[in-house]
Amino acid sequence: MLVNPSDIVAQAKATIKECSVTDLHDCLGADTLFIDIREPVEYQRGHIPGAIHLPRGLLEFELHAVVDRCRKDINMSAAEQPIVLYCGTGGRSALAALTAEALGYRNAKSMAGGIVAWAQAQLPIDFPG
Repeated sequence: MLVNPSDIVAQAKATIKECSVTDLHDCLGADTLFIDIREPVEYQRGHIPGAIHLPRGLLEFELHAVVDRCRKDINMSAAEQPIVLYCGTGGRSALAALTAEALGYRNAKSMAGGIVAWAQAQLPIDFPG
């Protein structure tokens, strides 16, 4: 039996932690790592200021290295590092948050609505020059 991708995303969203763009804006500048999991061309169209680009296809293979390289509080264990993952509308980042949890990250969250919701809330976006 084939499964609809939206059903898989719904299952992931039922188990992961999600934050609204309003909640996430309050995290800017804190110890939270913002990870943009979109494809490179999507990232180039605009991203959250300070976001780390890690495409979804590389997440399982690169997340540990990214957290080790980018974490701001070296006294905090990597497993406790606050991580917010986002994509275009929140589907891929829900799956990515599920993966991050499977990799051992206890404070991984998905940004509900993705960069689309962020832009609709008129929050800051960096456009590469």
